[in-house]
Amino acid sequence: MTRTFKTGPVEPAHAARMNLATALSATGPDPDRNMDLYGRLTGVWDVANRYRNDDGDWVAGTAVWTFGWVLAGRAVQDVMWFADPGPDGFPVATTGSTMRLKAAGSDAWHVVWFSPQGRTVTLTGRPGDGGDIVQEGERQDGTPVRWLFTEVTSTSFRWLGYMRPAEGEPWELEQEMLARRRP
Repeated sequence: MTRTFKTGPVEPAHAARMNLATALSATGPDPDRNMDLYGRLTGVWDVANRYRNDDGDWVAGTAVWTFGWVLAGRAVQDVMWFADPGPDGFPVATTGSTMRLKAAGSDAWHVVWFSPQGRTVTLTGRPGDGGDIVQEGERQDGTPVRWLFTEVTSTSFRWLGYMRPAEGEPWELEQEMLARRRP
């Protein structure tokens, strides 16, 4: 038996003024969920960034990291703009974004990082010791990664990115970011 539904446009009163950014953003967390793990990061952060390049050398740069509420307050998304040294010595801007969606009935979060270059990393986020945030997963090529938010306060945090080159080998630090919240 086919059931017929009455349909029609379901739009908020302000739909005529909406665009993707407006539709995606939320004014705060879903009040029915505990969103504190990543919610405390919402805002804009200035970042000192250092990472290993393909040759294994450390490269220093800066970033602006913006976190905000999205999807009716059920997720936290960020956008990060990096300024890295270009081949001619002048800064080159690159970007990436992470979506963090809280799993229903759990302390776990589904985390996906992606960049315009087509790179993605899929992780699971959870509370760590002493207020830390632990994110573990793998890159598209299967390389295990562990990303940590540590030393988190209302005005700063440290982010550490590790990778494991092969099963049983120790984790290797490949990126470190020190963030300070903008006033």
